Amino acid sequence: MPFHSAARRWRVEPAAGISWSLACAAAVLLLIGLLFYLTFRSALPVGLQELHIAPFPSARHIHAGLFAGSFPNLVHVAAFALLTCALLPANMLSVITASVLWAAIDILWEVGCNEPFVHAAYRLLHVTTTPSCTTDIWDIVASLLGAATAIAIAFLIFKLHSVSAPAKESKP
Repeated sequence: MPFHSAARRWRVEPAAGISWSLACAAAVLLLIGLLFYLTFRSALPVGLQELHIAPFPSARHIHAGLFAGSFPNLVHVAAFALLTCALLPANMLSVITASVLWAAIDILWEVGCNEPFVHAAYRLLHVTTTPSCTTDIWDIVASLLGAATAIAIAFLIFKLHSVSAPAKESKP
């Protein structure tokens, strides 16, 4: 006798469904971020250069201003917070914790990336290419907005899954 019936074999548990939804939302955000880099940035991050990805030809002619400088912070924090939440227990405490931690990591990077000790650490680790950074208040604001975005998306995903869950029958 099989351990699971055919109907149970393909059923997704609610927590797994939430995790998959969080991971898919993060993947969509990362795709939006990639398209943003290819559209608005003529100089790509080292990781994308290593993959031999080139920006769109129009990227040299678009001047997105403040938006181009800070939007990646929002996307990075929101996407990585949602990816982290997909691996943690499905609850809002995990979402808030992951969002705050990723915002803190991003803000610490923005504040410290031009510090001499960071460049000394790069030399110590034999890292030859160091990312350039331009820290301004809008990068920090975008990081906080990224955390808020992750919390809002996760809240909507939790609501969606609670609505789609079957109602439990109560016994008299």
